[in-house]
Amino acid sequence: MRKKGFLPLILGLLLLTVFALAAFAPEIFTNYEQKELFTKWLPISRGHLLGTNAMGYDIFTELVYGARQTLLVGVLSSILTLILGAGIGILGSFHGWVGQIFNGLIQIFVLLPKLITLIVLATFFGSSAAHLIILIAAFSWVDPTGLSLEESYAALARAVRAKVLQLHTQPFIESCRILGYSRAHIAVRHILPNLSDVLLSRFLLGVNSCIMMESTLSFLGLGDLYRPTWGTMVNFAYKRGAFLRGAYQYLLAPGVCVMLLCLAFYLISLWLTARKETILEA
Repeated sequence: MRKKGFLPLILGLLLLTVFALAAFAPEIFTNYEQKELFTKWLPISRGHLLGTNAMGYDIFTELVYGARQTLLVGVLSSILTLILGAGIGILGSFHGWVGQIFNGLIQIFVLLPKLITLIVLATFFGSSAAHLIILIAAFSWVDPTGLSLEESYAALARAVRAKVLQLHTQPFIESCRILGYSRAHIAVRHILPNLSDVLLSRFLLGVNSCIMMESTLSFLGLGDLYRPTWGTMVNFAYKRGAFLRGAYQYLLAPGVCVMLLCLAFYLISLWLTARKETILEA
């Protein structure tokens, strides 16, 4: 049972290690440069594991180098999502007009059509990686796990708010109030450290949501064309005739990588959730 319990963690870490190596040490996986040119539309061979594309680039090499940008956008977006969600969740737990304003903000963002809003804003602000990170985070903090509206009670800001309200009933918080500590001091020094379990699990699931959102926007042509991600690769494959030429690996390989990367973060999150439940039962 003990080994079985660690299986999701081991599999998740193995997958994540492979993608991290591809992102930060691509030379381990390929001997070609990212923009090294070959004959266009070469088939799968020993020299080109996934063939070449319409520009003459090795598809496997593009896949390896695309891991860095995909991970970068996903992780940075999730970190920014975490900061926004935690901050708004804590402020939403306050009594008085401050709490009412931020609770109203949560309700507004829950009702917004996220994908449509992101498409419009990405078209308006441009498709640089920095813009995508900010836009994805700005609309993911209320629902980082891709849940439906009916399930949005489990979203980051609301999960943080519920945890904070629970902590406010604890004796050590009441002692801090009696001693005259400010609300800011209590929030930073006593509330925030006790949110680590919620924040870590939400961060891992948030990476998945941010990666999927970035891949969707990049597939629609709203990604950074100068630093292509896996979503941009699918967009290029679709637009440049991969389907008509039978180069199905050009279309499928980036999607499989997105799926496996999301699976890695999900498996680690699954283990953390199971570990938390075991601790609570004990």
